Amino acid sequence: MALADDLSTALKEAMKAKDKPKLDAIRQIQTEIAKKKSEKGEEVNDELVLGVISSYVKKMAKAVDEYNSLGEKGEEMASKIQFEIDFLTTYLPEQLSEEEVEKIIDDVLAELGDVDMSQMGRVIGAVMAKGDGIDGSIVSKIVKGKLS
Repeated sequence: MALADDLSTALKEAMKAKDKPKLDAIRQIQTEIAKKKSEKGEEVNDELVLGVISSYVKKMAKAVDEYNSLGEKGEEMASKIQFEIDFLTTYLPEQLSEEEVEKIIDDVLAELGDVDMSQMGRVIGAVMAKGDGIDGSIVSKIVKGKLS
């Protein structure tokens, strides 16, 4: 439960420093963790916390794009959300580069042998199982390119 403890410590530090943006981000994540915990009925562990942070960051990245498309009206909100994303990504494992992901995909394709588009899900699943820090959207894009 080290990651959850880190978040609690960061929350206390943000409260003492009166750092509202960090405070908001941490509280949002803790709320999401509590929701997941009650939905699944499982204990809070690093895997759950990482999953929550990862999905929240992806969701907020889409929101930033939407706010940026609004022009000046959405600029302030986009920068607030971007701060949350930047702050929370410090808790996530380092993402692999596209070249590293492509190498893993090549290895998986060599292991699986002859595959076609109908087995794309199987390939992506095998690649994602190879480790943390792999962005599913990048994997999907590369696998689709290689299989088509």
